[in-house]
Amino acid sequence: MKTVVVSDLHGCSMEFSALLRKAGLNRQEDRLVILGDLFDRGNHSYEVMKKVGRLHEEMGDRFFLVRGNHDQFLLDYIEGKIPLQLWALNGGLKTIESFRSHQTELDEPAALLKDTPLFVRFDEFIGVHAGLISEIPEENDEEVLLWDRSVTYGSYKGRLAVGGHTPMKNPVWFMPDGTPVELEYETEYSLPDRGFICIDTGCVFGRKLTALVIQGDRYHLVPMRKLAY
Repeated sequence: MKTVVVSDLHGCSMEFSALLRKAGLNRQEDRLVILGDLFDRGNHSYEVMKKVGRLHEEMGDRFFLVRGNHDQFLLDYIEGKIPLQLWALNGGLKTIESFRSHQTELDEPAALLKDTPLFVRFDEFIGVHAGLISEIPEENDEEVLLWDRSVTYGSYKGRLAVGGHTPMKNPVWFMPDGTPVELEYETEYSLPDRGFICIDTGCVFGRKLTALVIQGDRYHLVPMRKLAY
């Protein structure tokens, strides 16, 4: 069994499907971890929702979906906690347009997101959307888990965590001493036991979607460039 980790889909449905194929995801054996931000900014939030829902059904307890700040925007909007203008400023109109074009109400993606955790914890790593201050996930408040960017300043010293949220040119491992190490694609690395690996590489901004693939005590990174359509 291998573990495939992706983050920050932002409505990039075709790239997501192509990336899973390229990463060699076996839906009957492997583990899939999605670290949030399914929606907003991209054009195909509806298609992302459908694909994520099917993966959940097919993979069962080997499927993990962590909530991101843009997922929280959707939930907050339909619950009346934020105005449309705030969500719209952060890419929400693309999400609304996508679901309207398929005659689908926002309560459907909300149901997918409703019970999503703010972090997941495995033997190999902690999965989170944005950031961590403490390596004990429960000691971090919601604002940190959904929004914090201080990991990119070398602030996190704990056991290995993987996240997204802050777009990078290429994936970066922030070492426990704060040193950033830009990681190469299709290169096998030993899995570190500490630090933070950021895998948001800005697909929705025209760059690429990245998968981190763990097998045993080794890992590698797989890219899928933004497609033209």
